[in-house]
Amino acid sequence: MVIPNLPSKTGVYLFKNAQGQVIYVGKAVNLKSRVHSYFQNNLLPKTSLLVSEIESIDYIEVQSEIEALILEANLIKKFRPRYNVRLKDDKDYLYIKVTKEKYPRIITARLRDLDAAKIYFGPFPNSRAVRQTIRLIQKLFPHWICKNPPGQTCLYAHINLCFGPCRKDFEPKEYEKRVHQIILFLKGKKDKVVKQITKEMNQKAKDLNFEKAALLRDQLESINYVTTQTRLVSHYLQNPNLLDDLRREELHQLEEILNLKKIPARIECYDISNTMGKEASGSMIVFTQAQADKSQYRKFKIKRSPGVDDYAMLKEVLQRRFKNTWPSPDLIVIDGGKGQLKVACEVLKETGRDIPIISLAKRREEIFLPIQPASLKLPQSSPALQLIQRLRDEAHRFALNYHRHLRRKSFLHS
Repeated sequence: MVIPNLPSKTGVYLFKNAQGQVIYVGKAVNLKSRVHSYFQNNLLPKTSLLVSEIESIDYIEVQSEIEALILEANLIKKFRPRYNVRLKDDKDYLYIKVTKEKYPRIITARLRDLDAAKIYFGPFPNSRAVRQTIRLIQKLFPHWICKNPPGQTCLYAHINLCFGPCRKDFEPKEYEKRVHQIILFLKGKKDKVVKQITKEMNQKAKDLNFEKAALLRDQLESINYVTTQTRLVSHYLQNPNLLDDLRREELHQLEEILNLKKIPARIECYDISNTMGKEASGSMIVFTQAQADKSQYRKFKIKRSPGVDDYAMLKEVLQRRFKNTWPSPDLIVIDGGKGQLKVACEVLKETGRDIPIISLAKRREEIFLPIQPASLKLPQSSPALQLIQRLRDEAHRFALNYHRHLRRKSFLHS
């Protein structure tokens, strides 16, 4: 058979036999690479048998690994392919439960174990997905995971992954608050959790407890990054091209709202990351057709801008960017408000560039445009705003990762 031209994107693939029956369903971070791996030499006997029966291949592209996990599980449940050993029997279904202990734990459980649960979520058809979720929660909301007696600090506590009574600084009320946030998170009430943490972070900053405020800030960034918006599985089943349709909708709305001359096929977004001016860095990320194009990403170590001056740093990054012969963007997005936008516009004027440009201020998610005095406020449900937010969040993540790398490198050589 001829392998179809698959994208190098995250999604789910379906192998079918000569009768059109689905005989295997799998997920992949890179569809093209994963599917091609089945057609190599030295395969296991079971895999060789599977490949010998493949007559056609379908695929569904999705936005994230989480969506791929959920969609894979649902497709296996729907088609019950004979080559899928896992995910088919109810006995494999796992739950996430919050125990009834004085200081509750968040663990996996089978149906028979739910009587010892305070609250539970599930069943989940993919046990791997459940365990990945538990690990994710542990990183976002560190809670009690060890079995050490009170006051006997465990290894995980030393790296801030265990916040149980083993810690000498354990605070029962703080732990109760954290468990409550985990429950809200599992119920899908991310916005409520973010609001609570933001309020606490601002209060800590007012109290000059900057160390605690910084930890809460990092927690917020992690939550926002990993909880990418997901679509209902039924939407993908009804329309396998859903993701392409959504991207087209985002770009068309962005073109209309910003009154652009054409659809912005290439969008660049910039962000600056620094800690009191030390080891400052900048990022340029690129979306092509509303998708992250990581081969086009660029990072900048700030060289000419001393002190804490985000404007000067942004100016340096943009000046260095436009000295290169990289493809010209159809739209530039700056992470920031009016000040950052003004600096960026000055650089474009200096370099003789006529490129549409906007900035997005994080506090109220306001969009600023050149010349226009008033900001543009779009509803959270707006596809155009969601695309701009995705750009901004990715630029922030990329800049922050490079900044942390520079700080670690500086620490090791100090």
